[in-house]
This record gives sequence, C-alpha cells and structure tokens, in this order.
Amino acid sequence: MKGFYRLLNHEFAAWSRAIVLLSIGVLGSPLLLLHFATKDYASYTVHERYETVYMSSGSAIVFLVYVLALCAFFLKSIYADYWGSKGIYTYLTLPVRREAVYFSKLAIFAMCLLLLLAVQLISIRLGYALVALRSESDGDVNFVMNNGLFLSFIRSDFFRLLLPFNAHSILSTISILIALITGFYYGALCERSKRRWGFLPLNVAIAIVVHIIANRLNELINPLNSVYLYWTSGFLLAFSGYFMWHSIRWMKSGAIA
Repeated sequence: MKGFYRLLNHEFAAWSRAIVLLSIGVLGSPLLLLHFATKDYASYTVHERYETVYMSSGSAIVFLVYVLALCAFFLKSIYADYWGSKGIYTYLTLPVRREAVYFSKLAIFAMCLLLLLAVQLISIRLGYALVALRSESDGDVNFVMNNGLFLSFIRSDFFRLLLPFNAHSILSTISILIALITGFYYGALCERSKRRWGFLPLNVAIAIVVHIIANRLNELINPLNSVYLYWTSGFLLAFSGYFMWHSIRWMKSGAIA
C-alpha cells in the first residue's frame, strides 16, 4: 500500500499543472460564453431559460472539449513512459506489486475527471448567478424565476446527465465514468502490448456509452425505462471489470513493455 501511495504522489505531481489549467478553463470558459450570450439583455429582450442559454452559448461543447483534453493528457502520460528514458521499465522493476502501478495511473485519471466534473457543476451554478444578474427585475417586471437553477436541472437533459436525481440515472452516470476511465487505459495497453483484438470489446463498450448518452440527452422527448438503464449500466460495469482484469494481467506478464 505504501508503494501505491508513492506512485500516486508521483502521478499527482506530474498532473498538477495540467489539471489546474484544465480546471480554470472549465470554470472560466462557460462564464465567458454566458457573458457574451446575455450581454444584450434588456427590459424588452426575450429572456430564455437558463438551460437554453447555457446550451446555445456552447458551454456544454466546451466542457466536452476539456474532457477530451484530459483524456489526451492521460494518453500522453502513458506513452511518455515509452519515450526518452523509457520509464515503463523502471516501473516494472520497482519493488511494488504491478497492480499498484496500474491503479496509481487509473486513480489519478479518475480523480482528475471527477474534479473536472465538480468544477463544471460549480461553473453551472456561477453561470446561473451571472444570467440571473443580467435578468434582474426591471420596474414591475421580474425575469428571474424562484428556484430557477433547480428547475433548470429538472428540465435539462445535459445537467441531469452530470448530476442525476434518481437511482438508475446515478448508476448510469457512474458506469459511464468507470467505463471511460478503464476503457481509455485498456485501449492504450492494447496498443502497447500488440493485442489488437482487445479493441473489439472496447469498441462494443464505446458503442454502448454513445448509445446511452444519446438517449439520455433526448430523455425529455423519449423518456427512458429504468430497466434499460440498469441493464446498460450492468453491461458497462462488466466491460469495465474485464478491462481492469485484462490490463492487470498484461502488466503482470510484462506484455506492455
């Protein structure tokens, strides 16, 4: 366990600058976009719902871009061990269990992804405050609805994807995150170990993730059955377990070196 903590501290030191910059971007970019989207608000301007303004401003797409940037940095951190001094050989010869090497990288990726998610939720809250400030009452007309942020989460499929309200949606979001975290690492190890057949189950898992997200982002129009979310979540968790088992097996055998 001590070896795992040391490896985790090493990974955190390597990630610290990148995660700070990404967090600042996730926090500030939507506020800037919402500022420009609402700069012309006046007494006779049509005041749209917050979730509508948020989506039309491009803030949701920006968050996806930052998540992809985080995933790209994770892949870069993996491949960096094969460049220059080839640190992967040092990792595999350390007096620690090889599972610790695997879980240290997996844990730092998971923590950074959860941190971005938390910062995104804070950004949504601050963005609502900005839009509400721009829409404050003018004379006898009040453009700000009571509990407007809560209602925005109720009405917005994107917001409820990030912060679900019921058990099956929570399980679905968690399974998507776990599949994303384990799948990215598994894909890199497949390429490094020359086990190209491993991309087959990975592509199936990706297809399931895309299908779930597409349906959940359209849930207000086509409500989803809780059974569907439980089954798809179970499939994703099963794939994630398979990815972890196979990745650890390859690391123990030294196939990734």
